[in-house]
Amino acid sequence: MNTAALGAAAIGFGAFKPEKHQFIIRFDTESRRREGMKGFFEKVVSVQRSNEIPVSFFCQGSAIVKRESEFRAFHQEINGDQLFDIQDHSYSHVGLGYAEGKSIEVLRADYENSFSTHERVFGSRPIGVSLCGTKVDGDHLSGFDATDKSRAELDMLADMGIRMVNTFHSAHDSNHEFIDYSDLGHPEMMGFPSANSDNGWVRGRNFGDPVEYIVSEIRKNAPLGKHMAIMFHDDTEWIDVDDKELDLFKLVADVARENGYELSTHVGCYDRFKQQQVE
Repeated sequence: MNTAALGAAAIGFGAFKPEKHQFIIRFDTESRRREGMKGFFEKVVSVQRSNEIPVSFFCQGSAIVKRESEFRAFHQEINGDQLFDIQDHSYSHVGLGYAEGKSIEVLRADYENSFSTHERVFGSRPIGVSLCGTKVDGDHLSGFDATDKSRAELDMLADMGIRMVNTFHSAHDSNHEFIDYSDLGHPEMMGFPSANSDNGWVRGRNFGDPVEYIVSEIRKNAPLGKHMAIMFHDDTEWIDVDDKELDLFKLVADVARENGYELSTHVGCYDRFKQQQVE
């Protein structure tokens, strides 16, 4: 990873601006179906290494427990390989940033349960979380600045050692922008763009043909210098659309590179974000 590629430091809210536009792919690995998910990790490792595709895996604690032997074997296989990045997706798909969301105590307990599971199975605590979508906690707030409670949720994550979380602030484009949270008291925390969930454009076909849609999005955003994020789900790709060769995953990476994007893991971006702050 070229740590010099992100340019000069400029500390401040929204000031993390890599020189080369970033393309970050993540898998939310949250399926608890042991039988249905057999072979997924072996295949994704093979595809990533054959095509040198950096990817972050945001693992849900309850899925790790349910499929522990698979997650252990996956970690043992990829440990130390910088193409792979393991982070967290809560324990029970609990939501942050909702108008009728869970109490801070419930949220903390859920995340602590998941982080402890990471420590037990992977031997380390995550430093990043991807926010979960829920259907039971009311309206989604505009950002961590929206209410006293949502600010407290960000403080909670920081206190638990989290240094990466979705860009989630009304003044910034959460689909495309890297930020820091200095305006909310956490300059050490990087916000990362999060968009293009395959539950919508692949499973739901909300935008027509999924291949045509995602290729057009990449080609549209690349000339504008906009960072892009792709959110795959393990069960959507492996079970719902039965993409056992992960062809869509490979296609997305190929098209991104053809259009000038630099592919990075989330933690790779964070390492360079930290480097900017000390330069």
